[in-house]
Amino acid sequence: MITKQDIIFSLECMGIKKGDTLLLHSALTSIGGVEGGADTVIDAFLEAIGEEGTLCMSTLTGWFAPFDAATSPSAVGYLSEAFRNRKGVFRSLHPVHSIAAYGKNAEYITKDHDKCETGCGEGTPYLKIAELNGKAILLGVDMDRNTTMHSMEEAIDAKYLLTLDIPAPTYIDDYKNKKFTLKKFPPGHRDFLAITPLLRKNELMVEGKIGNAVVKSVDVKGMYELAKSLLENDPLFFICHNENCNSCHWSRLLYSNEEIDYNRYKTYQCHDPNCEICVVEEK
Repeated sequence: MITKQDIIFSLECMGIKKGDTLLLHSALTSIGGVEGGADTVIDAFLEAIGEEGTLCMSTLTGWFAPFDAATSPSAVGYLSEAFRNRKGVFRSLHPVHSIAAYGKNAEYITKDHDKCETGCGEGTPYLKIAELNGKAILLGVDMDRNTTMHSMEEAIDAKYLLTLDIPAPTYIDDYKNKKFTLKKFPPGHRDFLAITPLLRKNELMVEGKIGNAVVKSVDVKGMYELAKSLLENDPLFFICHNENCNSCHWSRLLYSNEEIDYNRYKTYQCHDPNCEICVVEEK
């Protein structure tokens, strides 16, 4: 069984220190058996960063029902849901890309997310974490679960980002009779793992283990600047070359002069109506 002290030791070995701001993405079961479960993991991270630090976790939600900050569960793992329900944890107001935070800068990080134009761009918690020289921690998950990657796509206004009308969140007056417009919403598939070797090369990532879980600690500001530069040079950098990936095929056509035949995407797809690789809707 992995103990709290085991986790703290691993974090210290990876350079996590008092006062750090962390954005944790996780798969709790990847660690293996943990004495005390999710609460032990959360307690270990909080102890590692101390009272001057701030722990954040994405608490992303779907967009088919009105978002309620107090009751809408996180859709990105049991650890984030356990953290969201802790006393003293703040949660930002955004119907899809909310963040929960606890610690010195928690209120600042989560404040005014509802006033931002987009979910992950300017003024959002994701760029505030970068501003605070924060670290993205990928515990048992990889770069394709790093929500901050969407911030770079928004920064270059990628052509494949969507505008969607969804049910209004409950924090909006008369929400039952209104819609909420998501701007620069990131659909489908991207090959975010492509940046991993470049993060290593530029010494922006430290790798370690907690129990059975591979853990990556990424410099958020450095990652943002690197990825933004890559996308400014090649906006299709994260678009994969898999011929069977409808999503990336569509994204490439948006940057070409070719006419898009949407019938293609109805023929070549799997049987999952929510598959992010297969399902393409006309823009």
